[in-house]
Amino acid sequence: MNFRVERVNSELQKSISEIIRRLKDPRISSMVSVLEVSTSKDLSSAKVYVSCYGGDEKETLAALSSCAGYIRRELRNEYREMRIVPELRFMLDTSMQYGEKIDAILENLKNKDN
Repeated sequence: MNFRVERVNSELQKSISEIIRRLKDPRISSMVSVLEVSTSKDLSSAKVYVSCYGGDEKETLAALSSCAGYIRRELRNEYREMRIVPELRFMLDTSMQYGEKIDAILENLKNKDN
């Protein structure tokens, strides 16, 4: 990945996080974190990885997906110098659950050895 795409990913992550905080949709959990933004090389699409705390994850993800057009429009207003503002696809980040599962397996193996 080149430096430009990495910089765009970082800026989009900050901006999307701010826009989500301003949303007034009651379906969106109060604790939504944008963990990573991964754009394509041509900047036409972006995967936005989010994690939700204290709420229904599927409902929050559905609400964010329905607000994707609004969020994209806000990004277009904020980054007028960008020719293309990527189409956003929100995805649930499951790395925390995966890490906890691996920790539990390792702990189980450690207990079996003892």
